[in-house]
Amino acid sequence: MRLLSLELAGFRGFATKQTFDLDADAVIVVGANGNGKTSLFDAMLWAIAGCIPRLGPDDAPLACKFSETGQARVSLRLGRKDGSSPLTVTRVFDGARTTVSVETPEGVLRGPEAEGRLIQQIWKEAATAANPAEALATALTRSVYLQQDLVREFVDSVTAQERFGAVSELVGAGRVTDLQGELERAKKAWSLATNSRAAELEPVRGRLATMESRLAELRARPTSAEAGLDETVWSEWWVRMQAMGLKVSAVPIASREATSAIDNAIMQLDAARRAAERRWPLLDALTQELSGIAARTLPDLTSLRGKVATAQQHVQETRAKVSAEQARAAEVRRLQAELKEKSQQLQALATLALKHLGEKCPVCDQDYNVDATRRRLELTAAGGSTPASSPSLPDTLPGLLESLAAQEKELSAAELDVRTAEQSIRDVEAADLAIDKRLKEFGVVVTGPLERLPSVVAAARDTNLRIDDLATAQRTGEAFALRLSQVGDQAAIQELEREIQTTRVTLQQEDTELGKRAATGEQAQRVIEALREAAARVVTERVKEVEPLLSDIYSRIDVHPAFRVVRFLTSVSHGRGQLATVVSDPLSSIQSDSPATVLSSSQMNALAVCTFLSLNLGVSRPPLDAAILDDPLQSLDDINLLGLIDLLRRAKDQAAAFRLHARLALRPASGSQASTGIVRTANRCD
Repeated sequence: MRLLSLELAGFRGFATKQTFDLDADAVIVVGANGNGKTSLFDAMLWAIAGCIPRLGPDDAPLACKFSETGQARVSLRLGRKDGSSPLTVTRVFDGARTTVSVETPEGVLRGPEAEGRLIQQIWKEAATAANPAEALATALTRSVYLQQDLVREFVDSVTAQERFGAVSELVGAGRVTDLQGELERAKKAWSLATNSRAAELEPVRGRLATMESRLAELRARPTSAEAGLDETVWSEWWVRMQAMGLKVSAVPIASREATSAIDNAIMQLDAARRAAERRWPLLDALTQELSGIAARTLPDLTSLRGKVATAQQHVQETRAKVSAEQARAAEVRRLQAELKEKSQQLQALATLALKHLGEKCPVCDQDYNVDATRRRLELTAAGGSTPASSPSLPDTLPGLLESLAAQEKELSAAELDVRTAEQSIRDVEAADLAIDKRLKEFGVVVTGPLERLPSVVAAARDTNLRIDDLATAQRTGEAFALRLSQVGDQAAIQELEREIQTTRVTLQQEDTELGKRAATGEQAQRVIEALREAAARVVTERVKEVEPLLSDIYSRIDVHPAFRVVRFLTSVSHGRGQLATVVSDPLSSIQSDSPATVLSSSQMNALAVCTFLSLNLGVSRPPLDAAILDDPLQSLDDINLLGLIDLLRRAKDQAAAFRLHARLALRPASGSQASTGIVRTANRCD
C-alpha cells in the first residue's frame, strides 16, 4: 500500500483540522521542536494499527486539550500498487470510545468488519494472530516507523525474546510462534486436567486398599462349627429377656433386623448386669450396717437423768452449807479487825500520853502514880498489854469446799453422760432414717425395724442371683451375635468381592485413559518442540538473508572503528526463541552480544538505525512499502550523522544496490532551535 494523504484534527499536537499530501517518493517535514512532527507520524500509526504501543492502551492521551470538537480524528488515505481505487481509514476518539471506518469502492465498513478489511489490505499475516492489532503495531514499529523516543529500544531495552517475536512477525513466522504459544497453553491445561484426574483416583485407590484389607480380615476370622441357629432356643432366649424386665421385642432369626436386635439386647443386658453388680456391694454394706445396729445397746437415759438430778441436789445442799460457813467466817474476821484497830488506837494513845506525863495528870490535873502509870503506858505502847480475847475462824469451811468441788465434778460427769446418750440416740434415729431412704432406693419394702435386716439379706441374695442370670443370658446373646456375624461375614465377603472387582475395572479403565492422555501430552510436547525448531529455523534463515544488508549499511555508516561487523544471533532458550545483535572486531576476533557495553550512546543509536533500515529493506513484504524515521539524527554524533547521510546519498545514486526510501528527520543548522522533519518514501523504488 502507498501513503497518499493524511487528514487529522484534535489529535495530539493538532487542535484544528490539517491535511497533508503524502503522494510522493520522499516527503520531508521540517519544523521547530514541538510543532507536531511526531504527532503526524503517530497519527499514521494510530490510523492503521489502532494503537500507539509506547503510549499505552488508553486512547485518552491522543485527544488534544484544545480540540475544537473535543474529539481526536485521523483519516489516512492509502493507494494500491496496481493503481486500483484507494481506500480511506478513519479513526475517531470521542473521549469515551474509539470508532473506525474504512471507505472502499464497494462502500463504507465500520467496526470489526472495517478492522478485518484493513488488516487484509495492509498485512494479511496479522489476521491469524491472537491479537491482530497488536501484531500489526509491532510489525509497523519494527520495520516501518522508527519512533523518535524509541530509537534504541529494539537493540537495547527490548528483551532477546521480544526481539525474536518481532522479527518472527516480520518474516512470517509469527503465526508459528502463536501456534506454539497456544499449544503450550493447551498442553498446560491438558496436563492440569490429567493431573487432576490422577489425583481424583487416589481416594479410589485408597478405598480399594481399605476394602482389600477388610476382605482379608473377614476371611481370616474363625468360622463356627455350627451350621446355624436353633430357632426354638432363639425364641426362648427372647422370652427370658422380657421376663428379666428388658425392653426388647423378639424378631425372627432370619430377619434383616436380627443383628441389630441382638446387639441392642446385649447392650441392655450388659447395662443391667453392671447395674446389678453395682447394687450388690451396696446391699452387702447395708447388711453389715444393719447387723451392727442390731447388736448395739442403747443407754438408759432415765437412770442417767436421775443421777444428774441427785448430783444437782447434793451440790445445792453443800453450796448452802458453804454459804453459811462463809458468812460466819466473815463475821469472825470483822470482829478480829475491830479488836486489832482498838489495840492500835491504845498504842497510839499510850505513846502520846508518855510524851505529856508530869507530876499531875495532863488531862485532869490530879495527882496519880506516875511510875506505875508510866510503866503501864510503856507496856501498852510496846503492844505488850493483853487484848481482849478475839474470836477464832471456823475450821469446817475447807472441808465443805472440797466436798462441793467433788460433787460439782460428779454433776458434770453425769450431765456429759446424759448428752452422750442423747447424741447416741439421735445418731441411731438419723441412721434409721438413712437406712429407710436407702431401702426405698433399693426397692426393699419392710413393715417394721425388725424386718429390715432379713429383707436386705434377701435382696442381696436376689441381686446376686440376677447377676448370674444376666451374665448367662449375655453370654448366650453374644454367642447368637457371633453366629449371626459369621453368617453376615459371608454376605459381606461376597459384597466386598463384587465391589473390589468393579473398582479394579474402573481403575484399570482410568489408568488406560490417563496413559492415553499422557501419550497425547508427550505428542503435543513433540509438536511444540518441532514448532520451536521450525520457528527458529525460519527466523534464522530469514535473518541470514537480512544480515548482508545489515552489514553493508553498518559498514557504510561506519558506526565503530573496531567493531566493524554486525550480525543477528538466534537461539532457543527454555523453549523460547532469542534474538541478539552481535558486534565483532574481525581483526582480533572479539565480539559482544551486548552492544551497549562496547558502543557509545550515539553509536548505539546508529546501530539501531542500521537495524531498522535493514529490516525495512530486507523483509520481502512489510506492512507498508515505506520507511518512516522520526528525527533519529538528533541522537547521532557528527561522525555517525555524516555516515548516515552518505548512506542515503549512495542509496539515491545507486537505487539498484539499495532498495531504500526513508522518512528521515534532519538535524537543524548549528544554533538553530528547529529540527527538520522527515524524509519518507511512499513506495519502494527498485
